[in-house]
Amino acid sequence: MVNLSLKMPEDKDILQVLIKKWPSVFDGHLHYTVGLSGGVDSVVLLYLMAKLKEVKNFELSAIHVNHGISSNSDSWEKFCQALCDKLNIPLKIARLKIIKTPGQGLENTARISRYKEYAKHKDSIIVLAHHQDDLIETMLSQMMRGSNIHNIAGMSEITQKNNQTFWRPLLNFSKEGIVSFARMQNLLHIEDESNHDNTFLRNFIRNKIIPEFKDFDPDIKRKLLNSLGSIQNSVAILDELANDDFTLCLDTEESIRIEKFRNFSVLRQRNLLAFFIKLQKLPLPSQKQLEEFRLQILAAAPDRHPSLQLTNDKKITRKQNKIKISDI
Repeated sequence: MVNLSLKMPEDKDILQVLIKKWPSVFDGHLHYTVGLSGGVDSVVLLYLMAKLKEVKNFELSAIHVNHGISSNSDSWEKFCQALCDKLNIPLKIARLKIIKTPGQGLENTARISRYKEYAKHKDSIIVLAHHQDDLIETMLSQMMRGSNIHNIAGMSEITQKNNQTFWRPLLNFSKEGIVSFARMQNLLHIEDESNHDNTFLRNFIRNKIIPEFKDFDPDIKRKLLNSLGSIQNSVAILDELANDDFTLCLDTEESIRIEKFRNFSVLRQRNLLAFFIKLQKLPLPSQKQLEEFRLQILAAAPDRHPSLQLTNDKKITRKQNKIKISDI
């Protein structure tokens, strides 16, 4: 269950909170890299990680991705460099030229580009500044897209992607608390003007929908987080079931045997396909796409090979009597 915290503790208290919540799986890991945009969330995170470094004795660096989208991009880069110089933290700057990918929004294209830059730092745990308001926005945006329950459940504090670890230590704190903490510590940060552009779905949710919800019910965030916690618990149970089903269907080549797959109910087939894709740390397609693929693999003749593209270089396909994920 997700716990709501509307106020950040005092400086010394939050450090103790992070020490107490320090994931034991990180013990002995020596290098951490903060994703630094220059916004208030990542600035607070960098400040806290610098404090934590003094206690835990690890190497700390930051990475700033200059997407080149805003006319202010270069000034944000300079701000991040000055901040890291002040804190004596090495900063890696990645300068990109974002080209919108067909079928992808500009935000998502930029996000994919950022994660490609993060992937160049495999030896480091990537530390990101997502917080509770991000969880709510993700849940609502995925619902508005008609996504499946796995996408609605959103992000976890610790995740693995392509053999890389991502940590979100602020996930238990609200945006309001983070902004309040930044003020208390006199932390300067940049303001991204695109955050006010409500043609982006997440901005529309943040700037329009959630304020309307709060006017109707001031306690709405806590209630939404309670619902999200229930969704995440349900996903955990579904994953346990899918893991059992996967074991029954598992082929020696880490693929699913179609004859075993056919024996499951429609609901378990859908759940198993989603689990199989997540197991490879790949993004889930829409419910409609996944259902069309499920029907195709059940109806296809042995010499047909229906497939569904998952990323630019990966697809899930049925080949003869097996369902597998392979390169494109």
